[in-house]
Formats: sequence, C-alpha cells, structure tokens
Amino acid sequence: MSITTRKLNDVLLPLFNHLSEAGTVVDLQDVFRRFTFDTTLVTITGSDPRSLSIEMRENEFVKALDDVAEANVYRHFTLRFMRNLQKWIGFGPEKKMVEADATIDRVCAKYISVKRDEIQQGTSRREDVLTFFIKLDTTKYELLNPIDDKFLRDVFVGFIVAGRDTMASALTWFFWLLSENPQVTTIIREEINKNLPRTGCNQENLDKLVYLHATLYETMRLYPPAPFQRKTSIKPYMLPSGHKVDANSTVIFFLYAMGRMRAIWGEDALEFKPERWVSETGGLKHEPSYKFFSINAGPRTHSLFWAMHREDFDLGYQREDMHREDFDA
Repeated sequence: MSITTRKLNDVLLPLFNHLSEAGTVVDLQDVFRRFTFDTTLVTITGSDPRSLSIEMRENEFVKALDDVAEANVYRHFTLRFMRNLQKWIGFGPEKKMVEADATIDRVCAKYISVKRDEIQQGTSRREDVLTFFIKLDTTKYELLNPIDDKFLRDVFVGFIVAGRDTMASALTWFFWLLSENPQVTTIIREEINKNLPRTGCNQENLDKLVYLHATLYETMRLYPPAPFQRKTSIKPYMLPSGHKVDANSTVIFFLYAMGRMRAIWGEDALEFKPERWVSETGGLKHEPSYKFFSINAGPRTHSLFWAMHREDFDLGYQREDMHREDFDA
C-alpha cells in the first residue's frame, strides 16, 4: 500500500495534471501498465524502474514481456508442428519468444545478483519479495538452488506477470466504464467524500467504500483481466455436468463470455450494474468463487500465500467473513 500510494502521489497524479494542462491525448492503458509495472517491480526488488514518467521511456524488460505474451496467445491457436518449425527455422512469434526469454533471463539475473550483494553488504534498505526468498534457508527448500537461481527467476517473472497486466487491464476498463456511466462516478465520489479522511488512509477506511468495490467487481465481471484460461487434465475425469474429459485434454474456458451469460448472472447480465454486488444490508455481496473468478478459482488461487502465511489466512476467515467451503475447494 505504501509503494502504491507513493507512486500515485509522486508520479501518477502529477503526470495526469501535466497531461491535462497540456491538453495531451494519452493511451490510458499504457499509463496504467507503466504504473503497475513500477509498483510491482519495487515490491519485488525494492528498485524503481521509473518507466512511468512524462518521457514514457521504453523498457527492454517490458518489451520482452509483451513479446512473450504475444507469442503465448499464438500458441493457444497454433499447431505444435508449426510452433516447432518456427522455432527451428527462427521466424515469427517463436523467434520473438526465444529473444524475449534471453532478455528476461538477463534482466532477472542482474536484479537477483544486485539484491544478493545488498544483503551480503547489509545495504538492503527494505524488505521485498526477492529479499524474502533469498534469505530462506536453502537446505530446507531444494527449489532454492543458489547455482542457477531458476526458482528466484520464476518467482520474479510470476509476480510481474500477475501484478502488471491484470491490474492495468482492470483499471483501464474501470475508468472507461466510469466515463460511460457518470452517475456511477457521482456515487463513488460521494462515498469517498463521506468515508475517507483528507489526510491518511487505512484498511478500515477502505472497507467502507462498498460501492467502489462493487464497481471494481462489476468491471472485472464484464471485462476480466484474463479473458480466457486454459487447463490440461492429468487423468480422465467426469465433470459435475456429466461431460467426460480424457487424460491430457486441453480445456479452454472463456471468462469474458461467462460474465455475459444470462444463465449465470440473470437477465440483466449484459448491463453494467454495480448495485448487483451490494447486499440488502449495504455490505459487499459474496458470490461463489466458481461463479465469479476473474483471476482464478480452486487450489491455485491462494496456494503460494497459503504456504507462506497460513496464520494470516486463518485471521482472514474472521476479518473478511471468507466462505470456508470456497476456500477449501
């Protein structure tokens, strides 16, 4: 929260003021992707890449991530034979993937090396994700092999992918929907003015912003950050619907379409209605994770943080009124 607040006050708002005064047309998605990239990288490494600025400088790591994302999309719809041929000859998306992988490996290795030196010299100024993992006892965790740093690299990239595009996508659609629905903007403003202090903010204050949370949920229902997902079965399985799935089958499901299905969300499924998330008592309405899972559902949802902070999740049952049957699923 402190990292995001600092980046918001010191960079994002001054940038918006500058763009507004200059009357400049700006790609809001690019702004938010830079914003979330910077805040995520600071969270991981403690180092600010400052990709969000008036100059909007290009970052080789960001470009490599974009190239990988583009190649991954093609892989969903391209025959394995064609992918292997592209990789062997060296052209198309697969060529981009190889070059991007090399860039990502090099940049990650640089950050990991610098962080190790900081820890050894005692100059690491704050706790961050890399510091947390590097300080773990490698004799207890065989994945933390100090020779190749593959696990640290994967954690690094995993956090970047999870923290950059998902939030940037949600924020972009959120503000677009506000621009199309000014009455919603008015209600959110009134709620903020009523519940947030002029100086400082804490979790208790944020929990009072029920309509704001409802609007974010409604945004991700209609425009999920991950519009489709792909799973592969390890063994034969019978779905609750009666459909049989063979071993090694690929199942792709489209959250974008599911968020618009009347069978799931009712006759008004196509409407943008934040009110659907507000309960009769004025609280935030719960929906089962397998009905509303714009990011994920099941064991993968909380696996990493469950392993790291089980006590926090036990408290979460009381603090957030989490539904145990969803969590156990």
